Amino acid sequence: MPGQTLQTTGFILQKPPAEDRHQQVLLFGADGGPLLCFQRISSRQPAVALDLFDEVAATLTSSNQGRTWFFGEVRVQRRFAGIGLSFAALQEASAFARLLTRNPVHEESRPAVLALLGMALQAWSEGRRADAVALKALYTFARDEGYPVKEEWAAGLRGSDRDNVRRVLNEPLAALDAVEADSVGRLLESLRRYLRGQAELTLD
Repeated sequence: MPGQTLQTTGFILQKPPAEDRHQQVLLFGADGGPLLCFQRISSRQPAVALDLFDEVAATLTSSNQGRTWFFGEVRVQRRFAGIGLSFAALQEASAFARLLTRNPVHEESRPAVLALLGMALQAWSEGRRADAVALKALYTFARDEGYPVKEEWAAGLRGSDRDNVRRVLNEPLAALDAVEADSVGRLLESLRRYLRGQAELTLD
């Protein structure tokens, strides 16, 4: 059976340590969702160094009907080096990556999810508030996937939490520095509890 070839763009959401002559990564793209990919490492032909969260354009080949893929050509389009400079940003970016790799994303939703992921990674890399970026991204993902987060979760908030969630969701990130960290953290954990229980999403 002839092998498959796929030209795609996406983000590297997992990158364990390299083994032997191969680097394994999990690439999330619009064409296939999470794809297990391998990059051959050779001293005679140095490969493009791939980092966690890189946005790449690649030509992939598979000999086992798409269960695993090998990089042919690959080009890094964006690199989010600033995420590695902040523990909070790295923690939240990794949590959002786990969400996307552990829960099915409908094919028609993938382009919007990729755009959301790119905006969130850019914001984390630029040093925006990690908790506020995470809350915006998680809420938007859940809403766009059809979960009633506005009607059930947000509508059930009270007092300052209700006011603060409106600010975080509706105002630009640059305007959110004054929002109390305890409140944003509480809202983020509340939304995660709701999605684990009511939406049955895997977040951890």
